[in-house]
Amino acid sequence: MTVEDAQRKIELLRRICVDKGALPAERETAYRIQKLLMERYAIKPQDIPDPSPTPAFGLTWSYWQELLEEFGLRLERLGNRGSAAVGYNRRVYVRLDKSEWWVEERSKSGWQTKVRNCSIESLRNYLKAQGPRSYSLFRR
Repeated sequence: MTVEDAQRKIELLRRICVDKGALPAERETAYRIQKLLMERYAIKPQDIPDPSPTPAFGLTWSYWQELLEEFGLRLERLGNRGSAAVGYNRRVYVRLDKSEWWVEERSKSGWQTKVRNCSIESLRNYLKAQGPRSYSLFRR
């Protein structure tokens, strides 16, 4: 591996963050690998440009699908948009290219947007608070 390769990898590792769907452990691992590469190839922090969000580097469907499966929801997708039914009266929509999601709720006048946000972590927090509940008939 050359110094240029290491710099490119470090730059990519800096883009890994929780807001883009990485788990905290993945973020920590990326940070440690980044530090090791910088030590091994004597690269200074100022030699690497700050990570800027680019449209080419974003979440893939697998992040959103795994999140929705945690709550027992099934992701249906077409192109860069996807959706999942949350009960009978609500639907979560995801736009992959912008890492954006929103919830629409059925009312007498039709479907209305109730919540709109970005990042996979904010959707996880919403589903924890407002998502479907799974109940067990057995006590532990």
